[in-house]
Amino acid sequence: MDEVERAYMEAADGDARDALRRAPGDALIEMAELSGQVSRGFVRAQRPADLARKLGPERRAREAARSAG
Repeated sequence: MDEVERAYMEAADGDARDALRRAPGDALIEMAELSGQVSRGFVRAQRPADLARKLGPERRAREAARSAG
């Protein structure tokens, strides 16, 4: 953690308040980049209805395979 703290302090020219403002901003940018990456099994949907529409057929197929097996 000391290394990260040192990096932010250097970037802020030693201004602790500026360093504290930069860290959350960088964290938010990183979170946005990570959320933009779609992993296997992840379904992007804006509303619950979108999610149901995308997952409905897959869920029915899984349930049918489970009950048949």
